[in-house]
Amino acid sequence: MAQPTLDEILQRAEGLLPALRERAPEAEKLRRLPDATVQDLFATGMMRILQPKRYGGYEMDWAVHAEAARVLARACSSTAWVVSVVGAHAAILARMPKQCQDDVWGPNQDQIIATASARKDGTARKVDGGYVVTGTWRFASGVDHADWCMVPAPLEANERGLHDAPGFLRVLMPKDDYVIQDTWFVSGVKASGSKDVHCDEVFVPEYRAMDSRATFAPNPPGAAVNPEHYLYRMEFGPYFGASLLGPMLGAAEGAYADYRDITAVREGALFGGKIAELVQVQQRLAESAAEIKAARLMYESNNRILHERGAAGVSMSATELLEMNRDRAFVAKLLIAAVTRLVRQMGAMGLYDDNPVQRHYRDLTAMGTQIAVNWDRNVTPFGKSELGLGTDAAGFHGTKKPS
Repeated sequence: MAQPTLDEILQRAEGLLPALRERAPEAEKLRRLPDATVQDLFATGMMRILQPKRYGGYEMDWAVHAEAARVLARACSSTAWVVSVVGAHAAILARMPKQCQDDVWGPNQDQIIATASARKDGTARKVDGGYVVTGTWRFASGVDHADWCMVPAPLEANERGLHDAPGFLRVLMPKDDYVIQDTWFVSGVKASGSKDVHCDEVFVPEYRAMDSRATFAPNPPGAAVNPEHYLYRMEFGPYFGASLLGPMLGAAEGAYADYRDITAVREGALFGGKIAELVQVQQRLAESAAEIKAARLMYESNNRILHERGAAGVSMSATELLEMNRDRAFVAKLLIAAVTRLVRQMGAMGLYDDNPVQRHYRDLTAMGTQIAVNWDRNVTPFGKSELGLGTDAAGFHGTKKPS
């Protein structure tokens, strides 16, 4: 595929919206992306945005995938989640050893790479040439369409440790080595298919198991393989945490547009009259519009800082990381508040599953449960630091804050 521009990527995303809207009810019933949607993502190159050029990818700057996802989420948040969050896994793989990248992209450059980040149980045992891995992991978005899955696996001596602690590995396995457990019965982003995976006594060669922290630390092994782009050599935690915001912002924009269009022509069910003429409806619409605009400005500022620091090869300062985590959580809070107001304003009509505003609302609140946008976890360290109390709290994926 020829290297596209940002505008071309966004035009391709816009072109998918009619089909995604039409497939949205089917996607929710399937609890995974329809095959036709996955084919569209490959045909338009949506999964190649952060993939290295040496393996047929576009190797584009940070936030191109998030912006594409923002557009897609106006029609289908689950598709957007796969493009932005799962699509960012290509950048993680690009940070791993060359043989590992060759295994995945050598035979087939059209790849969805799942990760199951929450460990229910299991460990890795060191053996000659690699590790033997057993366990169950949760939240493997897009796994039904993936040929590979990454999981965090502790070495047996560190079984009770956190997955950003010493002795934790990031393990990459082909789909023949694990089974998918159909556990994804949820209220929102149903079509993300974020199911469990399980493996039992699977051998993983040493080159496909890296120290978990090293894959997100500066200058990982893959930086020598893909030296031209900052995403493959800079500390990756601040970037990956921000990949949620494109789908969330797009879901809020989609909810707003659908609410506006429905309300503009809607009449009261009990007393008649045009709903749009009610002053409280006009005021609440304006308030939600302002919240979404404020969230977008913060989202764009976050992405700009990440790109500028990466392009300059400058690590984020401790203060910037604190502010970024705070702002990321606040963006999510603004978006959820804006859409909650709209769906409640619809009364009983807002309860129906076939109401697109209600679907956006469910998707947005589901995405808002992710740890990278958790309010308490992401704003408390900032408050402590501002008050001179210091903090040793770890940020998303182990980024340390000032003490």
